[in-house]
Amino acid sequence: MTMALFIVFCLSLMFALGMLFARLSEGMERVEKFITALSLGAMIGVAFLDLVPEILEEAEGTSYIWAAIAVVLGIVILKFLDRFVPEHEGKEESKEGNLAHIGIMSAVAIMLHNIVEGMTVYSVASASLKGGLVLALSVALHNIPMGAFIYSTMKSEKRNMRNLVLLSAPLSTFLGGVLMMLLSSFLSPSLFAILMSLALGMVLYIIFWELIPSVLHTKDWKTTVPSLVLGLLLVLVASFLE
Repeated sequence: MTMALFIVFCLSLMFALGMLFARLSEGMERVEKFITALSLGAMIGVAFLDLVPEILEEAEGTSYIWAAIAVVLGIVILKFLDRFVPEHEGKEESKEGNLAHIGIMSAVAIMLHNIVEGMTVYSVASASLKGGLVLALSVALHNIPMGAFIYSTMKSEKRNMRNLVLLSAPLSTFLGGVLMMLLSSFLSPSLFAILMSLALGMVLYIIFWELIPSVLHTKDWKTTVPSLVLGLLLVLVASFLE
């Protein structure tokens, strides 16, 4: 239990790392391409080498139906939340009077997004420490450019508002882990399989709706392809650790 929560805490720090990268580095484009491709490879490995076998092992009989529903629900949840998040790829020009609206809406949506991710990573880590570590790494790689996006959006805000958002965004991930820890004693094996299925749905959403479009958009295949393969290899290596 404690280790699972620690993994979620480290994940929240990785979101903050994206903010730090945005502050210290001007040329994030090449780094973001590497991170996106690496994350795609790792996410594919997590989905099909870890989550799917875990679900098939835990779920039985009619639980497969509920597991399938949970996968769809996981996709729908992230689709709904991401509708409120402006694209974190590319640069958007906005009037100064509209920056506050963009920054606040982005922050609120990402905080909700992070709470759900924190709950998901905690539930996976509780069932499989290796699976939780790999999933946390994959999500962290995905969240680094998102953290950079939040920083770049909020840097023109007033200091108090900026500091509040920059602190709340990464902490929301840890809050999700704490909530899941408090609810964990009420979880049965079947319910746990459903939560794993929810995690699978979210991972599939990130793969097909965010990472694959980003990777296909790039023209730097010399960086993208090796990074994608490396991400998948990380999962394969991790599979021997359990």
